[in-house]
Amino acid sequence: MYAKDNYGGFSGNPYSHFNGQDMGPAKPLMGPPQMTTRTRINLLGVLAALFLPWAVYITMFALWSFQLRYTAPGKVLAITVILGLIVGLYCLYRVQLSCRALFGQSSLVETGRFAVWALFIAVTAAVAFGVGVPMGSYNYSKNMRGIYDVQSLNAFVEVNPATMRGQELMDAGRVQFVSGANINLNLANGFKNTDIYCVAPITVNNAALASYDFWAVGKNCCSDQLADFRCGAYKSQEAKGGVRVTDDVDRDFYRLAVQQAQSAHAIKAIHPLFFEWTGDTHEQMLNDERAGYQFFLMGMMGHFLFQAVLVAIAVTCFTKSRFE
Repeated sequence: MYAKDNYGGFSGNPYSHFNGQDMGPAKPLMGPPQMTTRTRINLLGVLAALFLPWAVYITMFALWSFQLRYTAPGKVLAITVILGLIVGLYCLYRVQLSCRALFGQSSLVETGRFAVWALFIAVTAAVAFGVGVPMGSYNYSKNMRGIYDVQSLNAFVEVNPATMRGQELMDAGRVQFVSGANINLNLANGFKNTDIYCVAPITVNNAALASYDFWAVGKNCCSDQLADFRCGAYKSQEAKGGVRVTDDVDRDFYRLAVQQAQSAHAIKAIHPLFFEWTGDTHEQMLNDERAGYQFFLMGMMGHFLFQAVLVAIAVTCFTKSRFE
């Protein structure tokens, strides 16, 4: 029945002239999924995002923690304002670009593959700046300022509490008392205002003095009801040194504790000076300074880990979203 039909010069069945070889190799209808190339990670962006905000944090932490703030607070403030303006304006610029992209006015990646990392760096650098300043201020007030105050004062040796008065040592920072000097624990007192401010007079062989002007002090190392002073090297028979307490708030409460002791024991303290009782004033200063540097190092490492976690999250999100 095909003889009567003519399809483009072919008579009979139009498909009789084609075979499997004419159609090429057979292809399966389904097969294994095709391999796709994974989006490359912007290594430069990752490194910049990890270290630049960390550098901002370290800079502000150090500026507000250490000696430059004590000797040149105006310079620290000026550097803070300048760096704050740079970080703040750059952050606003990057956020403004991203907002334009969000509303379709431009592409988020219009400036290249680094653009999304630039936004991340700007925001996290602003956060690092905002965290570094208060952390530095806390370290300075808690650990470092007292050290710099004492270092700026004079050191005295062979100080006799029985014959010398507080007015004579107004500029004392470190004091080494005479042999025989000790803490009179019987005249100790504690004043409670959230913390307990503990005081005990420094005497010579527990002799009665006309005016008790030298006091060993400490916080939360005694009772506010009993004379049980347990601050510093109170147990040591060799301890004869004192490091001056310079914190104004603490000194006010120590004065109140001394006033209570005056009333309770019928003694006088015309011009009391307050010291941390220690065996070696130089070693005590080093220990106090070491505490400040340890806090700084812990803060550095803590922020680095925090920033590393943020960067890891950002890499995951940016890669999945194909921002890279």
